[in-house]
Amino acid sequence: MLFNSYQFAIYFPVVTLLYFLLGGKSRVFMLLAASCYFYMAFVPRYILILAVLILVDYSAGILIENAAGRKRKLLLITSLVANIGMLGFFKYFNFLNGNVMSLAHWIGWNYPVPDLAIILPIGLSFHTFQSMSYTIEVYRGNFKAERSLPHFALYVLFYPQLVAGPIERPQNLLHQFYEKHPFDRDRVFEGLKWIAGGLFKKIVIADRLAVLVNTVYNDHRHYSGAQLLVATYFFAIQIYCDFSGYTDIARGAARVMGIGLMRNFNHPYLAPSIEDFWKRWHISLTTWFRDYLYIPLGGNRVHAGRFYLNIAIVFLVSGLWHGANWTYVFWGGLHAVAFIFCAFTRRSREKILAALRLERSVFIRCLGVFLTFNFVCLTWVFFRARSLSQAFDIIGRIASDFSLPTRLYAGLHYGQFILSIVLIVSLLATELLIRRSPSWLRAAFQYKLVRWSAYYLFIVALVVLALLSPQQTAQTFIYFQF
Repeated sequence: MLFNSYQFAIYFPVVTLLYFLLGGKSRVFMLLAASCYFYMAFVPRYILILAVLILVDYSAGILIENAAGRKRKLLLITSLVANIGMLGFFKYFNFLNGNVMSLAHWIGWNYPVPDLAIILPIGLSFHTFQSMSYTIEVYRGNFKAERSLPHFALYVLFYPQLVAGPIERPQNLLHQFYEKHPFDRDRVFEGLKWIAGGLFKKIVIADRLAVLVNTVYNDHRHYSGAQLLVATYFFAIQIYCDFSGYTDIARGAARVMGIGLMRNFNHPYLAPSIEDFWKRWHISLTTWFRDYLYIPLGGNRVHAGRFYLNIAIVFLVSGLWHGANWTYVFWGGLHAVAFIFCAFTRRSREKILAALRLERSVFIRCLGVFLTFNFVCLTWVFFRARSLSQAFDIIGRIASDFSLPTRLYAGLHYGQFILSIVLIVSLLATELLIRRSPSWLRAAFQYKLVRWSAYYLFIVALVVLALLSPQQTAQTFIYFQF
């Protein structure tokens, strides 16, 4: 079930109403049943995979808490192997098998193992990572094992963030299922605002930009470098609005019920460096890798060479987490190189800026934002392309074939293209205003007339622009495939 579908428009108010009508354990069982229904709306049989992982990690948590020494470690390893093994089988078996098959063919070996006809369960990478964080936290002694199976199952299956995060920790989420959360008008209204904002990002902006992006990237050889560059910039905004829009809806749906989910995006395209970008983009995944991979590898408490290696490992694994394709690994590798370069040159850059008295220069910050954004856009080519050869061909065409065609707006009508540009500029301006939160804006919103006029205008714009969308059917979210 998609957040941007008519089915969800019925599902959400019904589940929310039942949530406030019920109390105590009844709420947990109702939310658990509703979350199972939500997930089974995609591929019903795959709920069995989640059931197995839930039982394994629920049992492992209790056993780990009561064990010591090698047995405790062995139980953790068993839990991690079950989760990673399930993820590896469904997501990476055909990828690894295909690469082995290609290698065997190249050296003349007969390799008889065929690919399997399996479909990746929706959101498997997200709920396996969330479930693993539970057993790791119990093993480390940071969280007591959950004794209630329904509560633990809901921790893994909670419908707002089940499919595409944010990836929560047990310390933040599990205790909230025990709290009462009575109806609160202000809180409900805040959650509904987040939902409306997320739907605007997804339906009005991301899905509109997707038309041009898909048209150009699906047949890139028929388009000039200028058209490919426009499509690449459009994809940068599309993926941000698509993913952050999902997160906004997820956080809003949970907020209406009084449950807080972590912030997953913090204006990433305003980041002045690649290091800062990764503090703002997909925060729940970045912090997951930091706490459960980067720090155990030694973090920055090691010599320089090992530190750079740790960074490289984290980004390469992160790239592979996103998809079973070398394009994602290369994407992660590019970010690793940029991150290491920034870390290696940080002191030198700080000394130069200090000598020139430009440490707080607005120009230097704007230059950093410009360079970071364009580097991120360059790497998105590998994220979006179907293969490395296609990605390199696209970059080559952008660099060498920059003749301006008569139509930059492939796949879109001229009016839709201009509207897309206006929406992108409006989005960036809004994000800048929200981040800076100027005093005049805060003062204006103190007046009920101004505040409610803005809300009504926003809802009208959402409805009208959604009806004028070039795509009339609900489009899936990009991160559903991960």
